[in-house]
Amino acid sequence: MTKVSAKQKILNYLSKTEGYNTLSVAQAQARFGITNVSARIDELRQEGHVIYTNTKTRGDGSKVSVYRLGKPTKAMVRTALKAGYSLA
Repeated sequence: MTKVSAKQKILNYLSKTEGYNTLSVAQAQARFGITNVSARIDELRQEGHVIYTNTKTRGDGSKVSVYRLGKPTKAMVRTALKAGYSLA
């Protein structure tokens, strides 16, 4: 049996085609046992995945950040190319 990395678990979840998939730190910790979720998200971003962070307000007024996978805008692509990143 192949062990799936924490990054791959996050990416698999966010990549699901059904619904609008978001993942909070608490959800990632509870579902996958990932302890440092923000570090894994940062690593995925460095690999070129476009992951947005959105803040949602709960019914009790507290705020929670959720991650979602997206597509880069033209401005993001331009900025990356100017910074010397390759999009290949």
